Amino acid sequence: MSFIRNRSLKSSILRLFIPIMTLFVFITGLFSYLLASDQLQQNAFTSISDTVSQTQSFLNDKLTDVVTSLTILDSDSDLSDITIRTQNPEYQLHSDDYLLLNKALNRAFPDRALIDSTLLYYNYDRPAFYRKDDLTVQVGISLEPYKLRQATDPTSVIHWLTLHTDPVAASLNKNYNGKVVSLYKLLGKDVDHSKGIILFNIKDSFFKTILTTPTISNNGYLCLVSEDGLISYKKIADKYDIKDADLQPQILQTKQPSGQMTITNEYGKEMLVVYDTLRINRWKIAAVIPKEELLDKVSYIKYLSLAVMSILFVIVVLFSNVMANYITKPIIQLTRKINTIEEGHLDIEFKEYPNNEIGVLNRGMRDMLKRIQQLLVQVEEEQEKKRSAELAALQFQIRPHFLYNTLYSIKHLIEMDEKKEASQMVSALADFFRISISKGSEIIPVSQEIEHINHYFTIQQMRYGDSFTYSIEIDPELLDFKMVKLTLQPLVENAIYHGMKQIRKKGHIRIVGTILGENGVIRVEDNGPGMSAEQLAHIKRALQEVMMKGEEAVGFGVCNVHKRLQLNYGTSCGLSYESSPETGTVAIVTFRKQ
Repeated sequence: MSFIRNRSLKSSILRLFIPIMTLFVFITGLFSYLLASDQLQQNAFTSISDTVSQTQSFLNDKLTDVVTSLTILDSDSDLSDITIRTQNPEYQLHSDDYLLLNKALNRAFPDRALIDSTLLYYNYDRPAFYRKDDLTVQVGISLEPYKLRQATDPTSVIHWLTLHTDPVAASLNKNYNGKVVSLYKLLGKDVDHSKGIILFNIKDSFFKTILTTPTISNNGYLCLVSEDGLISYKKIADKYDIKDADLQPQILQTKQPSGQMTITNEYGKEMLVVYDTLRINRWKIAAVIPKEELLDKVSYIKYLSLAVMSILFVIVVLFSNVMANYITKPIIQLTRKINTIEEGHLDIEFKEYPNNEIGVLNRGMRDMLKRIQQLLVQVEEEQEKKRSAELAALQFQIRPHFLYNTLYSIKHLIEMDEKKEASQMVSALADFFRISISKGSEIIPVSQEIEHINHYFTIQQMRYGDSFTYSIEIDPELLDFKMVKLTLQPLVENAIYHGMKQIRKKGHIRIVGTILGENGVIRVEDNGPGMSAEQLAHIKRALQEVMMKGEEAVGFGVCNVHKRLQLNYGTSCGLSYESSPETGTVAIVTFRKQ
């Protein structure tokens, strides 16, 4: 491998992998052969479609013959004469009439291998003639079920009933359990004036022969689908079964008279459905085939090709692995060092590499890492100075704002000769600023912040009299937490100014402090007028923008508190609000335990 060591990485890759790439070009040629499998798939689909089409054509011709026979019987002159004569209730059928009826049934009776039985009912209150197995008997029937069915589709002259038990045969033979498909026509000008019926029952065995004779696949089958139900005979494995309630609507709702679709059954098997439509009654004939069986031969060709490709792939892998190890080993080592840097470990040793691209990259990373370490120390120092300066500046902004309001109140007390009250306010102000100075510390215990706010309440109650009351409820364990000083005073000031001064009733401010996990939470609640949904959304949006854009879209005090909290504790802490016009406003301060 010495001939590669001092060459460029690009040259090494080309010299090692050109033979491998040539081999892969040859393998790629095999994929073109797989394209032939698509043609085999199309041939399989075409074969199924031809089977469905031919079955549809044959079945349509046979059913058309049955419809023709029914039409012949309907227009038979002898039957018409008898129908007219029997409209007279006093007319009694003679032996000649029975012979004519039997003769009409013989003329119209189609293929006996196809028809199971025929029913002729030609007038109210007359017995119906039922013919089965060359035997004609008189039976009593009701037209109402047939009228109800025809009323749902009054446009059709001939109506069809899917596979069902023949009710007349069942009434004549209690052991009868056969199935038939029926078609019928009501006699009369409309449903309400129907006076009879001509009905043909087609044998179940006819449909069974038609639907089971074509060989599709081991678990493929043909079925007939109508609005009344689905006819199929072949038993298939449970994993390929599609429930009739799922298959029937999907086939019937197709807009095209013929086509194909794929349905996934409850076992996750994809079933190909190829369908066509009988012209005589608009029933659908469908072939349902598991895709995996339909493509068995195609899969065999694919598996054979894949086997050859796999053998070649193993050869390529074994040969390439030896070459790739030499080329990629230094790259892997550098990659591991980069991953170590991403994890925050900057103290990494770099060994020397040959004088190629990897060696240049290695030296560049080593020099860059040293420079980054120097810059990180410099940036960290500058950021800490900047954060401290910004926090102090924000802290000092609070004091003049409050001092101005308090001094103005003391001035008024002196002018009104309220010296005692002015003296008390000056003492409270002194205590307030004594705590706010905090020996220069920006972070103080919660207990000092509460003492500080107590002095503030004293000053404000002297300013506003008994217009409001307040209460402070702090979890004793929270008192030992430390927080940014002068956090609560702007919030209480807002509660007084925007809450207490805006209501006629006596106001109340409640301060509640609790511990939530690793965080301290202090709520400043008032019973003021609250904020509308629009106002609350505005202030929440403004608190987000004040840190991203540095713009103060809400009050100075609110922005100041939020900035100082996030500068000291991070973006997971800060100030938030809850409010509604009915309940007042709640300012929520969240800070981490320190």
